[in-house]
Amino acid sequence: MTMTSSPLFVALTGALLLLGCKSITTSEGEKVKPFAGTIIYDVKVEQKVDTTYEKNKKALFGNEMHLTVFRNGNIQRLYNGSSTEGYDMCYVDLEKNSVFEKYNNSDSLYTHSLREQNISKLANLRMDDEEISVLNYKLDKVGISAQEAPSTTSTGRYLTIKYWYASDLKIDKSLYTGVNDDLWNYFMSKSDGAIYLKYEIDYFTYKVTYTAKEILPGKFEKARIN
Repeated sequence: MTMTSSPLFVALTGALLLLGCKSITTSEGEKVKPFAGTIIYDVKVEQKVDTTYEKNKKALFGNEMHLTVFRNGNIQRLYNGSSTEGYDMCYVDLEKNSVFEKYNNSDSLYTHSLREQNISKLANLRMDDEEISVLNYKLDKVGISAQEAPSTTSTGRYLTIKYWYASDLKIDKSLYTGVNDDLWNYFMSKSDGAIYLKYEIDYFTYKVTYTAKEILPGKFEKARIN
């Protein structure tokens, strides 16, 4: 991972190309334009072990996340309620093949290739038959067990990921065939391009659940640079 200065991000967000959107097909066969706009999620962090062993993850993730899909396919996540040491934003830039991340305690951006496989799938999870609805959408689901890529400081933590989606709320999955970061291409393929309305990542010592509470088509937010 390398570090770059915040003016670069100003250029990134200022270069949103208003590309024409091709139609995609819902599960009912209806032709629709891909979703572009912002989805706001509640963030729930469940700490499973004493914080003397595992740092307080609630401070890292905050209590709200805004996910924006721009018309050119770029994706931005903004975090609200996190501490000074917590996440501020994450930006996936398709043209630059890069992921840019920022923390609240710094104006610097950290970048890595969106093609990097930072998480590897191990197996499918057996999902229960409970019906889940969010914002009047009935959700389908996919779940996997996985392992983070080893690093100089870690052998690679094990985790599970669960992804709930509405088959008629889609983005253009063809844009993300090369996006390996967080297994985005995998989940786009499994959901046929449906963006999640509920998402759970469980590291066993803590679990983070994102649940959509508002969908705002056509609303495009830009990252905060503190």
